[in-house]
Amino acid sequence: MKSLSKITENIVEKNISRLGAIQTHIFLNWNDIAGQYSNITFPEKIKLSKIKNSDGIIVIKVQNGYGPEIQHAIPFLLNQINARYGFKAITKVKIIQTDIGYNQIIEQDFSKNDIIDNTENLISNILPDGEIKLAMQKFEISRNKRKGLS
Repeated sequence: MKSLSKITENIVEKNISRLGAIQTHIFLNWNDIAGQYSNITFPEKIKLSKIKNSDGIIVIKVQNGYGPEIQHAIPFLLNQINARYGFKAITKVKIIQTDIGYNQIIEQDFSKNDIIDNTENLISNILPDGEIKLAMQKFEISRNKRKGLS
C-alpha cells in the first residue's frame, strides 16, 4: 500500500514539472529541507540561470519576527538544498518577512505527574495545568524555602 504523499507527489510533480526538477523537488520537500524552520518559512520562488541549472536564487517567505533567526540559518538551508543535488544549485537566499499564518504550538506534554500536588497554599494552584503553572509552583516553593515558610 502506497502512502498518500507518494501518490500525491507523482500527481503534483507532473503538474508542476514545467518548473524543472530542482524547483519541484524543493517545493515538494520543503519540510525535510528546512527541518526545524519549515513552520516559519515557505519557499516563494526559485530563479535559476537560463544557461545552466545552478547559481540560483531562492526567495523564502519568513514569518514576521523570525527574519534574524532565518538569516543565521541561511548556510544551513543552502547546505540542505545543495546536498540533495551534489552541486551548488542555489547560491543565494532572499528573505521576505510577512505573515504566513504561523501559529506557534508548544509541543511539550505536561502530564499530571509534573504538576506539584501538595496541600500548600500556593497562588499558582489556581492556574490551569501547563508549563506556566509548573514554573510558578517551582518558583513559589523555592521562594517559600528561602523565607523559611516550608
